[in-house]
Amino acid sequence: MKNTRMTFLALSIFGLWLIAERSVEGFSFVSANHRSAVNCSNIDYTPCTCEENRVVCDKVLIKNVKTAFGKIPAHELAGLRFTLSPTEADSIPDDFLGKTRISGDLVMLCVKNKRLKVSPKAFQLSALTITRVFIDGCDFGQQTNFSYMSGFRNMMALVIKNSTNFKSFKGLPSQSAFTYLYITHSRGFEGLNQDAVALPALKVFYLNFNQLNDATTAKIFKSLAASSMNSLTEIRLDNNKLTKIPEMISSLNQLEQIDLGFNEITVVSKNSLPLNNTSKGLTLSLQRNPIKTIEPGAFGGSIGSGAHVKLEDIRLTRLDSKIFRPMLERMEIRAKKVLGKTPLLFIGNNPIQCDCHLAWLVRDNRNLLKHIEGGKCNDSTELLDLKATDFIRCK
Repeated sequence: MKNTRMTFLALSIFGLWLIAERSVEGFSFVSANHRSAVNCSNIDYTPCTCEENRVVCDKVLIKNVKTAFGKIPAHELAGLRFTLSPTEADSIPDDFLGKTRISGDLVMLCVKNKRLKVSPKAFQLSALTITRVFIDGCDFGQQTNFSYMSGFRNMMALVIKNSTNFKSFKGLPSQSAFTYLYITHSRGFEGLNQDAVALPALKVFYLNFNQLNDATTAKIFKSLAASSMNSLTEIRLDNNKLTKIPEMISSLNQLEQIDLGFNEITVVSKNSLPLNNTSKGLTLSLQRNPIKTIEPGAFGGSIGSGAHVKLEDIRLTRLDSKIFRPMLERMEIRAKKVLGKTPLLFIGNNPIQCDCHLAWLVRDNRNLLKHIEGGKCNDSTELLDLKATDFIRCK
């Protein structure tokens, strides 16, 4: 990973059928297994259609799709987008696409949380050539596991959005290609079987916008991240209902980015964040949390050596030296090592008390002020406008 969201070509499930090298909000990754598009325009896929060298089956009954592909000779597709019919009652069966192989993206969409159930051998012919799977708007109440993906040896990413009733993540591929897992805007994790799933190569894990509480988050982490402690580099848990930083986070020593913003976290304790053993440091966001206590040493390790630390709108009133000075000093060191890139501490929308407790910063270490962005006193005076002489009488 290089920089925030970063060297990867952007694509997103928000567009639902957007191919590699097209930029959209949200998710980003690049496939090492990208294949050139396979022309599907010279084959009749009725009742499905060919669009941009991908086959689209929009609200076509499963039995009709299987019948259509059963008549088509062996060939490869660059991708398939299949939207379940609102009246669908069947499961996706074994050998769903006959002799047709998907060499790229598999997209499965459901209308109004339609129940999705996929047979273990539904896509067995494409097991070595599917590179990404997108699932949107589906109810997993009848899908007890993901065994139909277990043989997807070259699948690098799984994106699940707007879905519900998760039962188990068993069956997800444990191969080294699988490095990105995004589960967002979803609900219904309470009945999840928390048996650990081996994902030893997982690097990027998004669990944001899911309204997750502390207990459910711990259950998901136990299931999906227990085997990824030494591989995870980026985690997003923003926009949930967390009241504390998940315990497992502190053990992720390769983590380079973590977003815990827009939760209900009240305490940042000394050992709650990872120390980070990489040269890139840790980029951290805790913005929009009702934080009451930050313990001295909470921002230890390499926090401040990354691109930024976001603490906007956390009801912060003081910049105590024991808490913030070490972090700002690490930012100063990094700025000297990486020319043109100044690490920043974002503290906007916090009513800072600009009294003598700031003398260590404004008077004694004024060089550190350039790393603070958006800082204002509770009378709206910007921290950068404060003068050293204003603190001349402070001890």
